[in-house]
Amino acid sequence: MKNIEKRKKWRILAGIAILGTLFACADHMLQDAGEQAPKSPKNQNEELTVSAAQQWFESNYAPVVATRSAGDQERLFKPHWDEAKEWNRMRYEVVETPVYTQGMHIILDSETETHWDPGKKNNFIRNNVRLVVLLDKKTGKTRSFMMTFVGTYEYLKKTRTIGKNGYLYRQPDFSGAVLFHELGGAFINGWRYSDGKIVATISRPTERKDTLSNSSSVTTRAEHQVCHSVCYPVYDSYCDYSYVQSGDMESGIIYDIVENCYPTYSGYECTDECYTYDDGLDDRDDNWNGERPIGGAGDPPKKDPAKEDQAKKAEVLNKIYGDKSTLTDKEKQLLADALATMNDNKFWKKIYDVLDKNSKITFCIKSEIEGKSSGRYYTSEKAIAFPNDACINFGVLREELFHALQHQTYKKVAENASNKFTLEFEAHSFADIANALYTGEYSKQGSNLLNPDSSPELINAVRDLMNSIIKDNCFGDEQYMLYEKAGKLWLPSGYTGSFDSSIQPLVLRNVLKK
Repeated sequence: MKNIEKRKKWRILAGIAILGTLFACADHMLQDAGEQAPKSPKNQNEELTVSAAQQWFESNYAPVVATRSAGDQERLFKPHWDEAKEWNRMRYEVVETPVYTQGMHIILDSETETHWDPGKKNNFIRNNVRLVVLLDKKTGKTRSFMMTFVGTYEYLKKTRTIGKNGYLYRQPDFSGAVLFHELGGAFINGWRYSDGKIVATISRPTERKDTLSNSSSVTTRAEHQVCHSVCYPVYDSYCDYSYVQSGDMESGIIYDIVENCYPTYSGYECTDECYTYDDGLDDRDDNWNGERPIGGAGDPPKKDPAKEDQAKKAEVLNKIYGDKSTLTDKEKQLLADALATMNDNKFWKKIYDVLDKNSKITFCIKSEIEGKSSGRYYTSEKAIAFPNDACINFGVLREELFHALQHQTYKKVAENASNKFTLEFEAHSFADIANALYTGEYSKQGSNLLNPDSSPELINAVRDLMNSIIKDNCFGDEQYMLYEKAGKLWLPSGYTGSFDSSIQPLVLRNVLKK
């Protein structure tokens, strides 16, 4: 009996030893397979660590970065450094991190768009977006850009690993495009992939007389390229805010903020795709040791600062410039310059940003208001008129654009002449508020609400209002009580009427919300 028990013990021990050997062999085989896999990344950088990348980024950019979509709508994003990863290959070291974004942002190809319903959540139609910080160890140059993987519809249907594609390494089955953008939103370049192989280069659109051109690239054996235009639909979700009144006079009026978010088509990201025949392009390590890494983002094209500045000014103006406007080229340039100056002040820029760009404004010269007004907004025509070109400046434009925003916000209320006094008080208040927030302090010198004849009570009420807004950096219920008190004391020359407490300052609340 004892011998039988001893044999059982030996069998158990022998079984454990055999299993241990098998696990050791299996572990060894897994390690060998990993080492033999092509281009296995090293996940630890020598120089560009995550902390070094974060320090470099935050010394060159704001913690929250403003970028623009295809429709030139501004979006905000912030790097998620806690989830950043290190990668390296040959002379390059990379840190990639996902980003927090303001609302949804997605780039599709035309086929995927036909299967995508913006109103429904889809688990597989998505992008892989990363902020990239890249160090070239040979030159010592560090740069940063955005990287977006846009899969084909067939690839997205079958894969669950689009998030594993990175700057230095692609998944062997990746089919689609990888697009590189500057942090401000401008497109740099990209690559078209099919089953993990580069099949085309993607560049900014160019004007070509034909689509067949000789290739002179040193990284390819190509005899020719065939190029064609490809446009990617871009969708963003935008949120607006409205105020719903509840309660009563006895228990108190409460304004609840209601946030409305919805996906919106922003426009097309148009590019040129060039397919090279007998290309010889591959993903070998040798090609990752040159000045322009194969499959990576190239240098942004050189820019003419003066031309770019004028083009940007024109683009900003055209978003609100109505077709019925009658300004000359010189007057239009003055208007563009005034708008650029206005947008340099982040508080006045909020007025421009909140304006409904689908309801454009007519700009014109009306000599009949000469001597009566330096500028006037006409609700019936949705028009801003200047008496002459000397009045097309930042000071006049900002006030009239505020009246345009009031008209868009209050609609019929703004068209009622009896409400002009209350709306003028809101407009004059914002001018003082913007100046106080911009400088960080309030001074009654140059105030739009005060004049030499203002009473001490009004002076004190305006001072209390401005100091409260500076302290809390917003316009809430506490600020409204001070605003109402100052409004009832306001007696400007040239205006008749009285302050109406039933007209809530929705523009101030919306623009100056927390």
